[in-house]
Amino acid sequence: MRLPLRSSSAVPERLVATAVAVTLALVVEVAVRLHVDALLSPVSLVFSGEFLVGIVTTAPFVAGVAYAGYWLRESGVEVDRYRRVWWWTLAGAAASLVLNVMLMGVLSVGSTLLAVAWLRWAVAVGLGVGVGIGVTEARAIQQATEAERNAVRAEHLEVQRDLLDYLNSLLRHEVLNASNVISGYADLLRDEQADGTPAAEYAETIRRKSDEVTGVVQDVRVLLHATEERADFERVDVVPLLRDEVAKLSDLDEDAVVETDLPETATVHADALLARVFGNLLANAVEHNDSDPPRVRVRGSVDEESVTIEIEDNGPGIPDEEVATLFERPSRRAADHGLGLYLVARLLEHYCGSVDLVDTGPEGSTFRVTLPREPPAETTPSPFVDPFSDAQ
Repeated sequence: MRLPLRSSSAVPERLVATAVAVTLALVVEVAVRLHVDALLSPVSLVFSGEFLVGIVTTAPFVAGVAYAGYWLRESGVEVDRYRRVWWWTLAGAAASLVLNVMLMGVLSVGSTLLAVAWLRWAVAVGLGVGVGIGVTEARAIQQATEAERNAVRAEHLEVQRDLLDYLNSLLRHEVLNASNVISGYADLLRDEQADGTPAAEYAETIRRKSDEVTGVVQDVRVLLHATEERADFERVDVVPLLRDEVAKLSDLDEDAVVETDLPETATVHADALLARVFGNLLANAVEHNDSDPPRVRVRGSVDEESVTIEIEDNGPGIPDEEVATLFERPSRRAADHGLGLYLVARLLEHYCGSVDLVDTGPEGSTFRVTLPREPPAETTPSPFVDPFSDAQ
């Protein structure tokens, strides 16, 4: 008969209670023997050799049952397996009791007190042996189950890794190459048409949309990269990386005004894709900014444990309905901030960092990036190359 889940969860308490019950039975037995000593026996029944040997050999088994109860609750053994431990405990006690009763029928038992002590000893030994077998079996089953789960999980991860590699290769060799061909032909068509003609506008639209497709594909490839378990991170000085990304803002808006307040160095543990984090945040600060002129302020600070970078703009702020889901994966009805901020959050998670919107309103927004600080190395590593850059 199978124990219900509630009974299974009570097995540790039952084991402790069983050990306590055997101990109380032993105390009662000692009290009875003392009483008999006082009334009838000229020889001590409590301090006889047989009785003391019985107590000494009983104690470890009783202690083992009690310890099994405490251990089972704190162990990683699943609750559903508790009942097997309990049934083994009862089976051990029953088997030991039956065996010793049969021996008592064959051997001569001198007195009732000796028979009671023998039976008590038999039950205690059976309980201890049974709980030992039950715990050993439960642990073996648990370990086998966990090993099987780990094997399945590893196989699943390997399949996922192969799929991601295939998708990455497909995006690079098929989609990106096709997009580049489209952009090239769009440039040729635009150059052959007079400015302002419908054909020139159509060619420009084709080129613009092709560039958008290329940007999305690059972002998807970065996301695929961020899902991989990687160990090739190196020390990165955030300061020159940030200055490079700030310099690129003039390509987006030549009127943009950028102020920087950065420490001399700010070293973290990352890879070349860290530039995408700050590039996306800085691009958002300008592209979604209708102020004249757009202003961006970049501040940095370093303490013993972390590097903090704040990017502040004077844009219109972020709508309240978008704030709660700003860093989540965009739906098909993606907001203006699109895949960029989701990409930022995923990459920073990859680096054990975080990004937060600390302030937003009609006067602008402030994003804060926090990364674990890495002590600077004595030598500077070779410059990073973004594996998903246009040059690649």
